[in-house]
Amino acid sequence: MKRKIKRNYKQNNNKEMGYFIITDSNWERLRNEILSLAETCHKAFGEQSRHTDWLHNGDVCRLLNISKRTLQHYRDTGVLPFAQIGHKCYYKREDVERLLQIKTKKTKVDK
Repeated sequence: MKRKIKRNYKQNNNKEMGYFIITDSNWERLRNEILSLAETCHKAFGEQSRHTDWLHNGDVCRLLNISKRTLQHYRDTGVLPFAQIGHKCYYKREDVERLLQIKTKKTKVDK
């Protein structure tokens, strides 16, 4: 049996694409390879990696109620770990939440 898969997107020349025909056996093989790859990734990175959210500068400043300059100071001094891709900095949500908890506890002690 052959499966017909209609592609719902257009090529660069704005012509709608036609059908892609694949046999059941090839579909099953492709499906199994994808599932195997997903399982390998899950084993390598674990369950937590599914829930890792990355935040950019603006989000972090709003969450922590700090300026961009203070955020830069946090990066420079290692207070907040970050990853940089090109010229953009990204922060793990759990690192920001940890810092927010520390900041909240410190504010309560000071009062």
